[in-house]
Amino acid sequence: MSKPLHLLLVEDSEDDALLVVRELTNGGYAVTRERVATAEAMRAALARGQWDLVICDYQMPRFNGPEAMKLFREAAVDIPFIVVSGTIGEDVAVAMLKAGADDYLMKGRLARLVPAVERELREAGERRVRRLMEAELIASESRYRRLFEASRDGILILNADTGVIVDANPFLIDRLGLAREHLVGRRLWEIASFQSLAADPAAFAE
Repeated sequence: MSKPLHLLLVEDSEDDALLVVRELTNGGYAVTRERVATAEAMRAALARGQWDLVICDYQMPRFNGPEAMKLFREAAVDIPFIVVSGTIGEDVAVAMLKAGADDYLMKGRLARLVPAVERELREAGERRVRRLMEAELIASESRYRRLFEASRDGILILNADTGVIVDANPFLIDRLGLAREHLVGRRLWEIASFQSLAADPAAFAE
């Protein structure tokens, strides 16, 4: 079954665009594409489209790879940007990679295109998953902190192995009448209010 691929082609030649699309189609992709060849058209396409991938020629009559990369970075989209060109030298290719391109290929050697696209799409997907997980973790920690701070029950967080106090919520601090810095970092049995509990190993373990 073909994999859907929304492709933005920054390319002045329709014939070259067809070669790229044919290679991707033969590689198992169902390509929906738009071809642009000017800065204005690329900016508009990036603004309105949910693209999976940008493939960019390096040299065009009214536009070029570095200018396209600049627009791409300004758009702040996390999708692969691959340069496919017939007129790119090694020094230019390295400069494009340093500027943020994910890969470069020669138009006469498109056998690497599908593997490159598969790799870059996979890595972009993994980045999106990591961002979602990080955002969920931050939200979870924020919810926990709000509950911890607002709770009307005393909460004491300990290192279970050492008995060192890691944190205490405001309600408990207020009930004990001690400053937070007098609790955190000390062992439980060093706090008078908990000495009897800590003296009983079974009670402390529980």
